[in-house]
Amino acid sequence: MKLLTANRLTDGLVLWYAGGPDLSGWTEDAALATRLEDEVAAALLEEWKARETDVVAPYLVPLIDENTLVKREYVREHVRANGPTAGQTAFDTARQHQRGEVF
Repeated sequence: MKLLTANRLTDGLVLWYAGGPDLSGWTEDAALATRLEDEVAAALLEEWKARETDVVAPYLVPLIDENTLVKREYVREHVRANGPTAGQTAFDTARQHQRGEVF
């Protein structure tokens, strides 16, 4: 299982792939990201790499199971999903999306 993430070209915000062929298929809320099978994830990654006028630097985030990041990815992706470690807290970001922390 994998997640697809990137940054929005217009403002640099972190985006998570939630399904769909256009930018409406991306979300700022990591809790809504679609868990993708490896082959589907690889195909989507190649498709979105070719569309750098929409998103920037898409890449895959490996998952151990449906909701657990691989250890080496944990800190970086926790910050990308839950917000900065200084200033706005992960709790603030979670509250903004009316959910608990992701990962």
